[in-house]
Amino acid sequence: MEICGKKYRRMIRAARYEKNVFDLGGVKAATVRKTLPRMYFILGAIIAVLTVPFIVMLDLRTDSIFAEWWTRNIQAGWERVIGTLTSWLPFSLLEFFIVCLIITGVFLFVRLFVNLCRAKFSRILLGALALGAALIYVLDLYIFSMGFAYYRAEMPLPQSDKKYDKAAAYDIVEYFHADYNALADKFARDKNGCVICPYTFSELADLLIEEYKRLDDPYFNSYTPKAKPVVNSWFMSHMLITGITFLPTGEANVNNAAPPTVRTITAAHELAHAKGVMREGDANLLARYILVSSDNEYLRYCGYYAAFDNLLSALLLTGDKVSYNKLGAGLSSAIGKERRYTYEYWQSQPNVIGKIAEFFNNLYLKANGASNGTGSYNDGNQSDVIIPIDPDTGEPEKDPDTGEVVRDIYYSQVQKMFFAIYENRAG
Repeated sequence: MEICGKKYRRMIRAARYEKNVFDLGGVKAATVRKTLPRMYFILGAIIAVLTVPFIVMLDLRTDSIFAEWWTRNIQAGWERVIGTLTSWLPFSLLEFFIVCLIITGVFLFVRLFVNLCRAKFSRILLGALALGAALIYVLDLYIFSMGFAYYRAEMPLPQSDKKYDKAAAYDIVEYFHADYNALADKFARDKNGCVICPYTFSELADLLIEEYKRLDDPYFNSYTPKAKPVVNSWFMSHMLITGITFLPTGEANVNNAAPPTVRTITAAHELAHAKGVMREGDANLLARYILVSSDNEYLRYCGYYAAFDNLLSALLLTGDKVSYNKLGAGLSSAIGKERRYTYEYWQSQPNVIGKIAEFFNNLYLKANGASNGTGSYNDGNQSDVIIPIDPDTGEPEKDPDTGEVVRDIYYSQVQKMFFAIYENRAG
């Protein structure tokens, strides 16, 4: 009887244990069912709250007066604070975030596949809401720190308003032509024919900071971050990207795998963005001004490399094709060799990846007010010639003194920049 009693008591205890487990499981399942709808509501509320400033800032930034005030005060202050903090890091914080994002993306893709196989659609929806909240937060931070500068006033930069005729234009182009050739034959070059930069990347970054101190107009942010080389620059080359300025982290990042002269031009361009000049054409123009007007010979060579072709075309505007061909053919052969290598380098990169990157960059620029998208990189290079027609004869008007066809010339911003630098040097 005692044995049967023990056995009976064990059976009772086992039954009670199973009941308790069942009850606990039921409570847990009920708790999960209640938690999920609550998380949907919380994440949805976060997205709604974050969307409000996003919409407000999108509307406000199109007002040029407000955009100017915001860029000079809010954006400049943010960049100084966050840029000072990230400058202590020996690596690009943006690159670190991108690597983490890629790893996270792979992890989430695997989780998505697993949840699909298990038909756990509630978890998929929860993940989508969490990603949506993270995305709108990043967009808010982006517009807050750099989105307004695309709509600010025109950039003040020395440009000549003088009307140069054929002879005067030739004198200016010949002046810079001689300096360009002298510098091209002065520097040592690597096996690819590229000028060897006489500075380490860190030294070059410091040198550019000093050059940008010459800008004393309050239009430009007083703080200049130190450009950083990207460790995984090979990937940037595959995407045909030479640099990225990301002001949420206060950094100007440069593709360190690009040809040497291109790296210097890119660093100057990215720092122009950091100075509050976000429109691509303006950033190109400012970078070329900083380089060409520099007393540093290496920087000046890089400036010529980036912009001399546009200056040379000024001769075509005056109708002096002979001089154009003469000076073009008279450039140092070392320059041509370096240009060929640079062209071949970019042509060797995967075309598909580059086209995808260009497609998204084009959409990005159009979303920020550049109606011509990636074509905005050439803003500032446009020039024009108008030849008046005599209403009586229907023929082009001619100068009564010289007998030459009248040409109303509109020089490009780059050309007028060169003219202003020439006037300053000539006194």
